[in-house]
Amino acid sequence: MPQARKNPSSQNKTSAEMRVLLGIFSLYWRLDDALAKQEITSGLGRVECNLLLQLDTPRRMGELAKRMILVPSSVTMAADRLEQDGLVLRVRDAEDRRAFLLQLTAKGNSLRAALEKRAERAFREICGLNDDDIQQFALLSDKLQNKFLGCANRCPGKEK
Repeated sequence: MPQARKNPSSQNKTSAEMRVLLGIFSLYWRLDDALAKQEITSGLGRVECNLLLQLDTPRRMGELAKRMILVPSSVTMAADRLEQDGLVLRVRDAEDRRAFLLQLTAKGNSLRAALEKRAERAFREICGLNDDDIQQFALLSDKLQNKFLGCANRCPGKEK
């Protein structure tokens, strides 16, 4: 059976927005698959791993829920699991003694660093972008994340 030939002009018929969307979906699923196959997470699920990566600095549970686009109870369950495994601690927020921050323990920092290195390596291998392209992509990603987090702060509950 003859193989279908790729039409180089067919990409031009697809809008830029749709090409970006399809590219993001492809990248996400390839990265998700690659990270799921790596054995550094000690049986942690996707939410727990994402939560670890979000803890580059201690953060409030509500902020984490907004950043991860999850309901607070999902973040609480993931935090409970990480706390049980000795990876995070809940500490009082010095600015608001009623609130708690989630922060990494030494063990959590170590696991986060290993996970970050593996994720960075997987990203580079999968995307095939050069350093300049990655820097440009990072700037665009920062812009998107700031927009999403800004909306979450202005419109609680609308970020889902």
